[in-house]
Amino acid sequence: MTAATANPQVIPNAAEAPVSLEQLRDLQLPDAIGLWPPAPGWWLLAVLVLTLLIWLGIKLYRQRQRNRYRRQALHELARLGQSDLKQQQPQQWLQQLNQLLRRAALAAYPAAQVAPLSGAAWVEFLYSSSRLEGFRQPLGCSLASGPYQPQTAAEADAEALQQLAGQWIRQHKQGVIDADA
Repeated sequence: MTAATANPQVIPNAAEAPVSLEQLRDLQLPDAIGLWPPAPGWWLLAVLVLTLLIWLGIKLYRQRQRNRYRRQALHELARLGQSDLKQQQPQQWLQQLNQLLRRAALAAYPAAQVAPLSGAAWVEFLYSSSRLEGFRQPLGCSLASGPYQPQTAAEADAEALQQLAGQWIRQHKQGVIDADA
């Protein structure tokens, strides 16, 4: 056995070796992965995020529209609180406050439930829709009798009534109120 056949790693013809090395090229690295087009998973994530954002925007818009009457009522309450009627004609001021609360209630509840209410039933409705204890106290009861009795209107604390009305506008629950609640 010759030395060339005994060791397979030995090149039998040394003249061919430099030619084959010249034909070798450097390693070719693949092109860098670009950011575009994204993989299908990123497309799916983008669609999901966009859908979520649209849904959230619609939900916020609808909530804002549902509560528009609250903002308008609070604005009207602030205007009513700055009027001179509070001190000069408390009976008329109480009538306007009651009208404002009734308009806000009609925007939030079925008219058949709110429209026929008056007196103690009206004040009880205000309490049951908000659970504000002020409507169970003499302050809240002045809403029922004050517009019709000048002495009650004069004795009513207008600032406290205005604050109570503002709390009701902000806190009342929309929908149908159970008679038992």
